[in-house]
Amino acid sequence: MWIVARYKPNELKLLKECFFKILGEMPEFYNPKVKYEIYVNNKLKMFQKNILENYLICKHDNFNDVRLVNALKNSRGLVYFLQGYKSNQKELDNFVKFCKSNEDKNGFLKQSFFRIIINNKAKFTSGPFTQMIFEILEDKGRKLKILLNNIKMTIPKQSGNFLYSHI
Repeated sequence: MWIVARYKPNELKLLKECFFKILGEMPEFYNPKVKYEIYVNNKLKMFQKNILENYLICKHDNFNDVRLVNALKNSRGLVYFLQGYKSNQKELDNFVKFCKSNEDKNGFLKQSFFRIIINNKAKFTSGPFTQMIFEILEDKGRKLKILLNNIKMTIPKQSGNFLYSHI
């Protein structure tokens, strides 16, 4: 059974240790992340970001026991559990499967995870155009036709060199 927990950013390790002590074994944790690049002092630096920010998806067979979940609510580093996790198991499972199917070999989400919206603005997060804003003009299957600084160009969707996010 899946559960979604909000945690204190600097206490994730403590939270995992508390869960281990109470459950007797380590639950499965999933926290999808994306890798991006930013120019800092004319140098391209690599960063990573959790797309769920301070939320963590956890899986353990004993999460269906209400008493156990109530005991976990006092774990150090935990802010709260999202309500309604029992009725949303299928959606949580589908989300985790979708994320995992769109990860690269290093566990970072690929561009295919992000939905493409035509006539919407986006910003490059990696590659030679990092931090530049562009408009998506047309979806051409494996390529996107974009408008960048009044120049129309075509970029590949699946390239690791051109990651972008919608703004």
